[in-house]
Amino acid sequence: YFTVLIALGLTIGSFINAAVYRLRNKKSGLFFGRSACPKCGHQLAAKDLIPLLSFVFLKRKCRYCHKKISSHYFWVELISAIAFIIIGVVGGFGSLPVLTWQILFASILIFIASYDWQFGEIPDEVSLPAIVIVLLGILLPFTMSWQGALFGLVVGGGFFLTLVLFSQGRWMGGGDIRMGALLGALLGWQGFAIALFLAAMIGSLVGLGLIWQKQKGLKSKIPFGPYLALGGYIAMLAGGQIWDWYLNLAF
Repeated sequence: YFTVLIALGLTIGSFINAAVYRLRNKKSGLFFGRSACPKCGHQLAAKDLIPLLSFVFLKRKCRYCHKKISSHYFWVELISAIAFIIIGVVGGFGSLPVLTWQILFASILIFIASYDWQFGEIPDEVSLPAIVIVLLGILLPFTMSWQGALFGLVVGGGFFLTLVLFSQGRWMGGGDIRMGALLGALLGWQGFAIALFLAAMIGSLVGLGLIWQKQKGLKSKIPFGPYLALGGYIAMLAGGQIWDWYLNLAF
């Protein structure tokens, strides 16, 4: 199981890298097409696309133009593999439909995090279809009830809509509204609250670290999508346990 999850994570991580590039550069066929070097545009051969290994053996350089490739590609593949392993461990390699559902949304969250980290945007081309998938998924027995999904969608989207209106778009953007709606529909309002709290906490710690290292200033903009994605991932896997722990602590 571990071998399958690692291989699947590396493969999907590699696909996410290619899909992010295609979406950003308006390439036709988000899910299909030949991968190319982001620097010179040369089509890559199969030997150039081995997850992690090609990046290491080619010393972070394109085989054809010899320009350096961002380490972001390496980390997305590695993070995807780790995320899938954790899903298997937490779920105890139980129900295949549940495992598939969680892997699907882990992949979507990694895609959103990767795109926002690089370009400061949460693409509607991914978030909106993901919301539709969540709402269709309420027919499955292990997902949120339709009442919980719709209420979570309103709470999650409404929270960020309020921030956008209050700040006149200075703090958050429309992509954050869709991201909040997605997490709310997927996790319910309690899960969204957990994801938001974790995102704020982790984002603050990372932001303080970057300021301390003088990589960012107090007024620098830091994408919030990656932290929301991480908070949503944790809430998806352990939201119930975190909520119960909070209630026992508070009451």
